[in-house]
Amino acid sequence: MDYCRSCGSEVADGTRQCPRCGAVVDEFAPVTEVAADDQLHREIRALASREGVIAAIKRYREATGCDLTTAKGAVDRLVAGGAPVAEVPAASSIESAVLEIAEREGKIPAIKRYRTETNCGLKEAKEAVETLLREHGVQPRSGSGCAGVLLLLLLLIGLGLQLPF
Repeated sequence: MDYCRSCGSEVADGTRQCPRCGAVVDEFAPVTEVAADDQLHREIRALASREGVIAAIKRYREATGCDLTTAKGAVDRLVAGGAPVAEVPAASSIESAVLEIAEREGKIPAIKRYRTETNCGLKEAKEAVETLLREHGVQPRSGSGCAGVLLLLLLLIGLGLQLPF
């Protein structure tokens, strides 16, 4: 049995993502690291009550290397007495939603949805979505973009120049 480095939940061997927080397999830690995380959480709670939330956020960022938004959310949840990682839907529901959005709207909206659901950073979300797309053989929708608009504009101008007035 492994433990998720992000939320501390037990995760069965061979699981690709934590069912609680959606962290990928390579982010799992041995029990000793989870115990160290518990110590950090106690330290953050004490620091928040002693010196304030800003000091606690700074310490959390130093210890974990996470971005400011993630650290603030984690510290807010720790101070409120919860786990540092917000409850998120099961990985399978996130995956299916992200894949559907990628097919229907494109990769960028899928990455935005993944970030919203998992409370992770942009780089992590982009890598996770690209991995999902690759694993499931899904091609994200791609719009015509600026090149399509420019081509249409040139075509209309060209037709306009050829018409006698």
